[in-house]
Amino acid sequence: MSSDPTAPQDQPPTRTIDRRMPTEDLPYPLGLRRVDDPPDDNRLYGLLGDQAVFEHIGLRPRIKATTSDEVRAFGGRLNDEIFSGLKNVFGEITDIEVGHTLSPASMTTEAEFATFASRRWVPPIDDPAHFFAFRSRDAEWAGFRWHHESFRFRRASLLGFVVESAIPARSSGYFQVSAVCVLRAEPGIHAWRRNVEEATFYFGERWTAEVAFELLSVMTNVANFLGTTLTASQFMDV
Repeated sequence: MSSDPTAPQDQPPTRTIDRRMPTEDLPYPLGLRRVDDPPDDNRLYGLLGDQAVFEHIGLRPRIKATTSDEVRAFGGRLNDEIFSGLKNVFGEITDIEVGHTLSPASMTTEAEFATFASRRWVPPIDDPAHFFAFRSRDAEWAGFRWHHESFRFRRASLLGFVVESAIPARSSGYFQVSAVCVLRAEPGIHAWRRNVEEATFYFGERWTAEVAFELLSVMTNVANFLGTTLTASQFMDV
């Protein structure tokens, strides 16, 4: 979640349908609630639009590089890879809608995104850091946005994420990210013991401490923002 708990002056007004996530109701520093917040506080934190609230989750690990463009390009490759991985696994275990800006799946417009920049730094749509998680204001939908493309799914179908990190020993190591969703009426091939549906994708060419830290930080942020769980484990591939 964003570390700034203050609502900007131009933040859209709250609505009765707005639904906060558990992190927003936990007291600071565990969450975003302050001692002097009213008990019926209904503010949503993040980039609040007409349909949804967005949270920037761009990966940009600190690496040794000659130029800043190399750092941006590296982060862009990671963002592209994790967005594609998430879109694939969610498409395998639940129903998703995919579309570009202005489609129902994006839940926003380019003009609306331009207004977000007046509240805090927002990477332009063509920037390699333009990677966001979002949820509808009533928390019925959740999704991810990478440049112009978005996909969304029913937030109630999501049970959580799993991040596994294999430290190099006999190989170069790896990361894998899993999403877990409720069992559908007609379970797919990824149904696990007729209990849940789970799919996994491998992430990154090799293990590095910088990417491991950034990946865990970002997925923790995503889990908090979407009001779900995250399980993380680290082991050595011996």
